[in-house]
Amino acid sequence: MISDKELLNILNNKPEMGLKIMMDDYMALVYTIIFNKLSGIYSKEDIEECVSDVFFEVFHYKNRIDLTKGSIKAFLSVVAKRKAIDMYRKNKNNKHVPIDDIAESLYTTSDEVANSILVKESNSELIDAIKLLGEPDSEIIIIRKYYFHQSSKDISKDIGIKVNTIDKKVSRCIQKLKKVLGGLV
Repeated sequence: MISDKELLNILNNKPEMGLKIMMDDYMALVYTIIFNKLSGIYSKEDIEECVSDVFFEVFHYKNRIDLTKGSIKAFLSVVAKRKAIDMYRKNKNNKHVPIDDIAESLYTTSDEVANSILVKESNSELIDAIKLLGEPDSEIIIIRKYYFHQSSKDISKDIGIKVNTIDKKVSRCIQKLKKVLGGLV
């Protein structure tokens, strides 16, 4: 595997070759990220198309990659997570997503081990607090409202609860989380 600086140089000077190297080095990573978010919801072909979209977007914006802000691996990981979330949002047939299935995706990609550990500990506390809310509150509030940015109206259609009830639940659950987490929400 070549260095990020070398890969970026090849991407800019010999785009096809750089894309091939990037795909050879990071295909498994990107596929795993997307597969973990979309398996059971989308077909293998849809997942592969989403993977292709990730590499196309990174290739298209190769001139904007700033290695001082992070590695190519981190950049690809973020784009893969965003593409998978976008694809998930397009599927209005999603009825339920367990918290444990998305917990890992809350962890940030970071080259600094200490920062990564702190983030994971904070996210773990948040996930535990969310689980304490129970169903359907944890799904409504955290997964649908804040992770997938669904509107109260869309959530209402999906799970059959009135919009104003969802809004009240959101408010109450945020207050509960603030108490559990000592005002850190």
